[in-house]
Amino acid sequence: MAPLSVGQVLARRYIITRARALTHSIYYDALDLICPACKTTHATMPPGGLCRQCRVPLTTVLIHERHTRPGSRLSDGEIKRLLLLSAGNVNILSHRDIVRYEKRAYAVVEHPGQWGVLVRGRRQRSLDETLAGAVQVGQALAYLYDHGFAHSEIGGASIESLVVVGGGMDVKLADLSTCIPLPSSDAQALRAQINRDVTFLGNLLFYLATSKELSRTSVEFTPPALRPFVERAMQAQYASVSDMLTDFSLLPSAPIPTRPLKPSHGQATHPGQQHTRNEDAVVTFTFDKEQDGRSVPIGFYLVADGMGGHDAGDVASRTVNQIVTDWIIKTKVLPNLRKATRKLTTENVPGELLTQAIQQANETLLRRGKAKGSDLGSTVTAALVIGDVATIASAGDSRTYLLREGRLEQITQDHSLVARLVDAGVIGPEEMRTHPQRNQIYRCLGHKPVVEVDTFTIQLRRGDRLVLCSDGLWEMVLDPEIQRIVERSRSPQQACDALVEAANRAGGEDNIAVIVVEME
Repeated sequence: MAPLSVGQVLARRYIITRARALTHSIYYDALDLICPACKTTHATMPPGGLCRQCRVPLTTVLIHERHTRPGSRLSDGEIKRLLLLSAGNVNILSHRDIVRYEKRAYAVVEHPGQWGVLVRGRRQRSLDETLAGAVQVGQALAYLYDHGFAHSEIGGASIESLVVVGGGMDVKLADLSTCIPLPSSDAQALRAQINRDVTFLGNLLFYLATSKELSRTSVEFTPPALRPFVERAMQAQYASVSDMLTDFSLLPSAPIPTRPLKPSHGQATHPGQQHTRNEDAVVTFTFDKEQDGRSVPIGFYLVADGMGGHDAGDVASRTVNQIVTDWIIKTKVLPNLRKATRKLTTENVPGELLTQAIQQANETLLRRGKAKGSDLGSTVTAALVIGDVATIASAGDSRTYLLREGRLEQITQDHSLVARLVDAGVIGPEEMRTHPQRNQIYRCLGHKPVVEVDTFTIQLRRGDRLVLCSDGLWEMVLDPEIQRIVERSRSPQQACDALVEAANRAGGEDNIAVIVVEME
């Protein structure tokens, strides 16, 4: 059976727009031909990826294709349960469908935007990155186990069912078609399945650390600090995946560098050339935390872009600024930040902090908007830097970039309708700035009782620069020009001032907000 081709329709619903072949499987970008707004069904790709009836962009999806093993077929009821479970764990991409056709399975998931696959040739990860990825996948496996399912495969195809999202280290499960129900009535079979889960996690730990499959080499090539975990997994010495994750926390924290990284920053905001009111807001603060007799620098940076008309946008962005900052400083950061700056445990504390803070701001916007009779809304992108680890959070189309060694990378995903079309390959990135639906976003604060917040972590290096900005900057100034300005500026503040000037010179069609953070 040949792979799906561009333009081919899967299950009479998903039209393929792009394909990426791997060693053991294939990923496809695709569009859902059923309009998310009016439910019109399209037989072919409509012009520009827009619904022929209501002109709303069709939804982009990511599809993973793999060969199935005999006897691994899921029932319709089991597939429905897995689809529901996928929405309940942040380490699993939300599944829309699992399609079976001949000897292949297709997992259809919500498109994560920027993503990558764990394939050969990827650089070897640091100890922190390796553990972070293994912990996230382990949490997903333990979650499935608690709900009666297990991961059934161990080899390369299973590794390829994992993706890295955003620009950070976050590893997520992208294919639950590999799952099978736990054999709860047969103790011996249950034990064997738990061992397979643990073996898979041991194989993944080795792969993340070495970029090689353990089945093709020797455990002796495991980094010394990780080798005991891999060996115990291979020898079935763990009672469960959760026990293996607990074992990870016994690793000693890495020594603090003699001269730790220290962030310096600049910030700027401007109403632009076509507005008198500025509905963007920025916040920055830094302090040092004593840890084992040394000072660990901590920085918090946030950009919010308010929406709503009249003074509502101004109120919205200032509300997000105030609520998130107060929550981080007074409620969580100062009393609860852990000593370890590395991500070694099964909890991502900074990510939880940011998500909770942003959710508090979302609830406040909803409450104040209802009281005022206004439609208060805001985007947000924020970075919490602790030592050499940055935790990024975002909702909406305000962006965070990472500039490293001459390369500028957008590490947040735009939650906009045109970004979905770019993800699916329907339009090019350069068309985002002129598309008629460019201002429509599908995720922001203030519109729903619960806002979904993207969070992920990045291990920073000396010389790295983070750029946080509203769409008033990136829609006016192309990425290569943003990079050129930041690289040529003598300081983060000079970079911010120059970026605002460039946006205004290009037309300044919206409010502008930008923060530049440099790791020294």
